[in-house]
Amino acid sequence: MDARNEFAHELDEPHMCRWAEALGAELRGGDVVLLRGEMGAGKTTLVRALARGLGVARPERVCSPTYTVCMIHPGRVGLVHVDLFRLGEGGPVGGAAFEALGLEHDELPGPGRVLVVEWSELWADPPKQQLTIGLARVAGRAELRRLTVRGVGTRWSPEVVAGFAAALEDQ
Repeated sequence: MDARNEFAHELDEPHMCRWAEALGAELRGGDVVLLRGEMGAGKTTLVRALARGLGVARPERVCSPTYTVCMIHPGRVGLVHVDLFRLGEGGPVGGAAFEALGLEHDELPGPGRVLVVEWSELWADPPKQQLTIGLARVAGRAELRRLTVRGVGTRWSPEVVAGFAAALEDQ
């Protein structure tokens, strides 16, 4: 892995949300964003901010799809928000699990929408082109999260990922 394709930064929730909204404005149809982090780390909060950047009409309606598994929000670029927490209870989630829910595994990220997956570490076969965002609480600093961003594939070149890192520095 090219170290220029990843970075880490500690920030509070308002800064994280401003950064995620700016990231959402840069995302385009077909992009895949994989979220990792423990319960309560801020994954859904980050998705709500991404939704604002994507131009989702009612971003305040973005909530964790833990029980529905998948929610689709129309916008400038549509948001397909998937939560694998419940599906992964029996082990890694493959394409068959998506198809059992009536979701076409290979078509989730489409030309007019972005796929954002919470609990992505449970996905057995994620797409090769992906932006992975890890969220972790900072020990002794309840208001801070450590954000780790890693790009994989040609879409997430070192220049693109460096631009996302620079946006954090400007916060």
